[in-house]
Amino acid sequence: MTGGRVNLLPWLLGALAFALMLALWIWFDRNFEKQTHEVETGWSAEARRNPFLAAERFLRRAGIEAQSRPGRDLLRQLPPPDDMLVINGLDAMTERRRARLRAWLEDGGHLLVEATRLWAPDETPRAEDFLAGFGALLRVGDGQENNGDCDGDNGNETCAIGDTGDVGSEVVAEIEFDGYPQPVQVGFIARYFLEDADGDAVDSVDAGGLPRLLQYRVGDGLLTVTSDNVFLTNADIGNHDHALALALLSDGADKVWLLYDHMTPGLATLLWRRAPQAVISAALLAAALLWHLGAQIGPRMPAPARARRNLTDHLEAAGALMWRHGRGGFQLAATRRRVEQAWLRRHPLLHQLDDSGRAGWISEQVGVDAAKVYDALYPGHQQDQDFRAQSRMLQRLWIAL
Repeated sequence: MTGGRVNLLPWLLGALAFALMLALWIWFDRNFEKQTHEVETGWSAEARRNPFLAAERFLRRAGIEAQSRPGRDLLRQLPPPDDMLVINGLDAMTERRRARLRAWLEDGGHLLVEATRLWAPDETPRAEDFLAGFGALLRVGDGQENNGDCDGDNGNETCAIGDTGDVGSEVVAEIEFDGYPQPVQVGFIARYFLEDADGDAVDSVDAGGLPRLLQYRVGDGLLTVTSDNVFLTNADIGNHDHALALALLSDGADKVWLLYDHMTPGLATLLWRRAPQAVISAALLAAALLWHLGAQIGPRMPAPARARRNLTDHLEAAGALMWRHGRGGFQLAATRRRVEQAWLRRHPLLHQLDDSGRAGWISEQVGVDAAKVYDALYPGHQQDQDFRAQSRMLQRLWIAL
């Protein structure tokens, strides 16, 4: 307020801004329409990691308690016998674990397992294969190519059928369940089938004229072997009657355990999972060590001359080396003995003299000082210079003979 008058300019500016904002909102509302668009983002990380995720959620919605888990813990500590265990294949097990799993079945457990080991027609099943112990053998149809699903030699292969996306052609089996009014359709990979080698299966499901599912009574329990478990995976559980078949197969179980990724990982994978910091530290240490070993220390030495050294240089170098390492006395003592023995053989009268007498007599014959002859022939305190002088004197005494 100035001089009793009200300043209306801020109010006018505020009203103008409000009017502009209102006009902008009306224009935006009339020219733009809110729409919803679905964008395909692919499977979640959990679904990519767990092929049984959809089966687990379906069973839970159907009122059946279910849980999917990775690793081998469920094979080490088996669930209660009233539960059902679904496994994507069994690798080789020790005799103790095979006995434990069989005892679990005999107590009433239900195991649904995919056969993953291919057996050649002329191959004898091995004892460490759990399913082969019941006579359930996985075969591949004649004339069918492998397409990379398996790896091995001479038909002795292990196939991760449940993890592959390229399942090839499909055959549909119709399974009849007790208490259900109509057959249930389940699709299987056409080229894989089962053989009941011992004829002990209590039930068999065929598709395309070949067995795709075998069931064995084991005590109070049930072993269900399939040629593949693709129908239980996320990509296929919604096809045909696959979800219904899983629910009917698990009928009567208190809980369904869906075990995936049961194969033992390699040592490198285990180390990375358990101690990634240690792996990174070891890698950095190894890199630093290699860099240190490869680094140049000091100036480069000149290339040695290729000309051959004469014998005198070699002898001088050998003598210097022996003297530097404290071996000069041994060399000098050997030379002394040789020179003294030569003089004694040439002049027998020296045997009658002592060391001083011998040195004096020899000095008269050679014409040198007796003290130098004595120092050359008999041990005493010596230094580097003495070693050279005594060596020259011994050489002179040898020549004088």
